[in-house]
Amino acid sequence: MESNISNELGLKFPPIVLLKSDEKPENARGPKPGRGGCVMSFVALTIAKRITTYFGRENITCGGISSGFGWGSGLPSDDAVDFQATFLSQGIDSAPDKEAYQNKLDNMPRVSEMFREGERIFCDFETAKANIKNRPIYDEGEYVIFKGIEELKEDEIPKSVIFTLNPLELTILIQLNTSFRTKDTYLQTPQASSCQSIGCFVFKEDESDNPKPVLGPIDLAGRAKTRHFIPDEYLTLSMPWKLYLKLEELSKNSVIQTHLWKKYLE
Repeated sequence: MESNISNELGLKFPPIVLLKSDEKPENARGPKPGRGGCVMSFVALTIAKRITTYFGRENITCGGISSGFGWGSGLPSDDAVDFQATFLSQGIDSAPDKEAYQNKLDNMPRVSEMFREGERIFCDFETAKANIKNRPIYDEGEYVIFKGIEELKEDEIPKSVIFTLNPLELTILIQLNTSFRTKDTYLQTPQASSCQSIGCFVFKEDESDNPKPVLGPIDLAGRAKTRHFIPDEYLTLSMPWKLYLKLEELSKNSVIQTHLWKKYLE
């Protein structure tokens, strides 16, 4: 499938799609058996190199990826929630029980300084904990598959369509997205990990009659896994399939065809 938006804008990175499946895809690149890591390195490979990649439940090693791709909360106990809230806020300085947090770090084979000082996505422990509990939670499918939209088959319906855009391209997508709306917020910018901004928060928007795209990534840890392939100034704009189809249709008679836009291409 071709994207009119991508073709008309001449996007360096055409959109990719996220699919859910119970079957591990053939001829796709994924983690080695028994290994995990950050899924964003695989997502970046699909975005930049157009290689189909996948990630499975059995590869989960990160506290946020379970909710990110609709594999439950990934947090089986209150202690697990507290640990992640501590990590996502001020690290050991924000831990309700500093000794217990340090003991867990001591028993982790590979601990970076980030765990001690915290990722600082949230300003304090309580804010982090409230946000963790408010994440959209789904539980279906064994694998997520990422492929270029040009590889999408007619019978496949993505769970998320992911654009990777520089600031000027993002301007056009935002204008398309707002061109048919009359009120309310037009973009979602949840305080979320990179995988959640292309996954569960998009899944949630798909439940709405008036879905909005999700802007990301805003976590530096996730971005660190994509820098080898994607320049720092690029952002993702992810959306449900039905919104993508609407923007595709709108793009055929839009600002993209004006002389005003074409001046930016000179």
